[in-house]
Amino acid sequence: MISALIGVTVFTGAATGFGLFYRLAYILAITLALSFIWNWYSLRSLEIKVERRSRRVRVGDDVEERITVRNHGALPKPTLEVEDLTELPGYSSGMAVSLATRGFRSWRTLMPARKRGVYTLGPVRVSNTDAFGIFRRERHYGGTSTLTVLPRTHDIPEFAVPAADLSGDSSVRKRSHDLTPHASSVRDYAFGDSISRVHWPTTARMGKLMSKEFDLGQASDVWVLVDLHRDVQAGELEESTDEYAVSIAASLVRKYIGLGLPVGLLAQGDERYFLSADTGIGQFDRSLEFLAMSKAEGTVPLEALLPREEQLWGYNSSVIIVTPSSRLEWVTATRELTRRRIRVAVILLDGASFGGFFNTLDTVPSLYLSGIAPYVVSKGDDIPVALSHVFSSPDLSVAEDAEEAEVRV
Repeated sequence: MISALIGVTVFTGAATGFGLFYRLAYILAITLALSFIWNWYSLRSLEIKVERRSRRVRVGDDVEERITVRNHGALPKPTLEVEDLTELPGYSSGMAVSLATRGFRSWRTLMPARKRGVYTLGPVRVSNTDAFGIFRRERHYGGTSTLTVLPRTHDIPEFAVPAADLSGDSSVRKRSHDLTPHASSVRDYAFGDSISRVHWPTTARMGKLMSKEFDLGQASDVWVLVDLHRDVQAGELEESTDEYAVSIAASLVRKYIGLGLPVGLLAQGDERYFLSADTGIGQFDRSLEFLAMSKAEGTVPLEALLPREEQLWGYNSSVIIVTPSSRLEWVTATRELTRRRIRVAVILLDGASFGGFFNTLDTVPSLYLSGIAPYVVSKGDDIPVALSHVFSSPDLSVAEDAEEAEVRV
């Protein structure tokens, strides 16, 4: 714009012969040159230091960061805009600063992590405009780092799901590196095997050292299934159905891992997140990582997912479904699981309370008719309290009447 103005001024001066236009053109040209030099120099001789103390946090925790900007130049820098280019939703660390000669500014930001995920923090962008707003320049400083936001977990001691008849470490035979009461086979002795692993009768018969192989035994297992189909979600950030769903799922994994039961995880979101049933704190950590990475962008509805994955579960399995879906088709699919003597529990997220245009509670009568008493969690609920009792409503009399009529027939 100012270049065009200089051109017009020079042309007018040449056309009229009036010297004032030439002087005005000189002033504009000098202003343009000085503005460019000032803008260029303002981003020179800068040192940016970023201290990020957070690498893994949970939803609701604070992400802490300290940014220090130092001027090593001989001239002051009156207007600098400093911003950390992070992907974290709702996060902003922008600051307009003014630096004296050899001066510095340092500030700390605290921002709550509002949604699970794996995010990139950095680099820091410093931008500046000259006094006339003619030029704008920016530079990036520093590298990037990764922040993992894990789902929030809750203690849910009152939540109960009917466990399968057996108890122990696994519902299927599975090799274990640890000593367990279940010796399944023998193999050649390997360096490092303890004497207690040696099977002496086979050693005597074979004429060489033979070690026992162990498995985890047969027991009931618990599966947590999270519905992350994109068409049934509602709400935003931490107050969304998918965030509540993964938080509840993480809490369930924590509960049953703590009870010594093997827990499996299945979350169908932007991709299939699957962990076979296992025990131990490592299984809990892996579950948190999977749930943190999952996105509610699934294209497979729950009614299609259940038949597809039903081979995972046997009569020793308990399946806990966490969903905001209001479709009755998936309730029909659960009846096939119960007919196979798979224990099924359902936790419904009331989509309407999150601002959704569907009523998840429409499935409650059908669930009761299928012999499943669901738990219901609404937006703003205290999750441990909501999971301490099954949902009951006067409307359930309809389902009870229908069940009685079915029995009479």
